[in-house]
Amino acid sequence: GVSFYRFLEDLCEHFDDKKEEVISRLSTVAGFIFRKENLLVDYTGTQEGLDIVEQELSGLCDKLYVNPIETTACIISKNQKNEAFKTSAQVQYVCRAGNYREKGLEYTGALKVLKVIMGYEYLWMNVRVKGGAYGCMSSFGKTGECYFVSYRDPNLTKTIEVYEQAAEFVRTFEADERTLTKYIIGAISDLDVPLNPMAKGSRSLRAYLSNVTFADEQRDRDELLGVTEQEINRLSEYVEAFIATDCICVVGNEDVINTNSELFEKTENLFH
Repeated sequence: GVSFYRFLEDLCEHFDDKKEEVISRLSTVAGFIFRKENLLVDYTGTQEGLDIVEQELSGLCDKLYVNPIETTACIISKNQKNEAFKTSAQVQYVCRAGNYREKGLEYTGALKVLKVIMGYEYLWMNVRVKGGAYGCMSSFGKTGECYFVSYRDPNLTKTIEVYEQAAEFVRTFEADERTLTKYIIGAISDLDVPLNPMAKGSRSLRAYLSNVTFADEQRDRDELLGVTEQEINRLSEYVEAFIATDCICVVGNEDVINTNSELFEKTENLFH
């Protein structure tokens, strides 16, 4: 942020006096980063190319730092926030976010179908068609993070009310076999797309870093393909769980935000 830029300005102004200190600090940082235990090589290509990579790696590893260092655990603390950022725009970007895993719920592939239903039916009709927003979206992540978002939205409180009533829509959702099949096809189409070698390699790397196995992927696919109306109804628990987190973030018109300031713990100008 601002403090970092001030640090850079001060460094440029007094570089001759501080260059030895900077060099020393960068060397220390390099000793923590460029180590064999931190090395991860991701390769997509032919076996011939892999042989070359393996040959070159030995030389690279010999040049990495091996000096003893003191390590500490990285502890990430989360804070619930309800905040708004004021602009001169006449529209809002309204987000409601939360986490269903914190309520003890596990991921299911059926959530991919729910995302399609929300995007093409509930949020689309209530936020886009009736509410007049330029667009809307939702997400139900494997790690529990969820959100509803509207963009270029003339409303604020009406959109939040739509989000809060979403669980009831899911609980009472009804669809005939033909309609539900369309939603399932829409969800599976995101999974079954042609991939070039680069895309396959990228997907493989993400799976490795996320500790996702082929068995996990197949289970998600089976849950998606086997979705029933009753299964969608059960997912109302997931919507209730993340809405209950009560995290709101809005970027929008200054007068609209000021009028509804009781919704937020903090409001401030987006641009200072």
